[in-house]
Amino acid sequence: MQNYDEQILRSRRLDPQAPYPLLHQAVRIALFDEYAARSFYRRVIEAFGSRPPFTEILNSEERHIAALSGLCEQLGVARPLDPFPAETSTEPTWLANCSRAVAGEVAKVRLYNALLPVVIEPEARSVFLNLQASAYERHLPAFREAVLSALDQERYHAAMGVSPQQAYVKHGPFSDFIERALVQVAGRGGMFGLLSPLLRNSHPALLTGLAVGGTGVYLLKKKSGRGRREN
Repeated sequence: MQNYDEQILRSRRLDPQAPYPLLHQAVRIALFDEYAARSFYRRVIEAFGSRPPFTEILNSEERHIAALSGLCEQLGVARPLDPFPAETSTEPTWLANCSRAVAGEVAKVRLYNALLPVVIEPEARSVFLNLQASAYERHLPAFREAVLSALDQERYHAAMGVSPQQAYVKHGPFSDFIERALVQVAGRGGMFGLLSPLLRNSHPALLTGLAVGGTGVYLLKKKSGRGRREN
């Protein structure tokens, strides 16, 4: 079953010639677009696991949908059907999905710019402005940072011949933390700049193992030293 205003919703464009008030069109378009974002973020989490910023922003999308659904009730507007669970797919790599999310949030900010001129009713306008601000001030910076981190991650692994798909294989919380730290050191320099060539040319699993082993030796020595002092 399709929405009665399917063409308007799919195009994300107001139609002054349509037999529906422009405010009603704007609310339905905004809600339809939030459905699309929610479905995409869910699919990414299903494919790549619960990772920031998708998990947090999915929760935000649920709140956006609730706010727009509340507007529908107040204005007597029927909520659009949500076709996206059956339509949405993801990109093959984490980086590509983060980049797609950036493009989606940019498009959302522009969409609200296009819809706001017909949203005069004070409460509806307040909701639209809040949702636009959320996309621009929180979602967009979070996804842009995720793109930069993914670029570092993939460049670092590519230097060892590791494919983008394998660059995000998880090895456990501590090992993953160490690997992320190594990626930042190797990719962006810093206090270990002299070691960067070595880090870039060492396999991530090896470096993680060395870090874990070094930590174990340190803890063992610390425990042994404490024991000698106690004796």
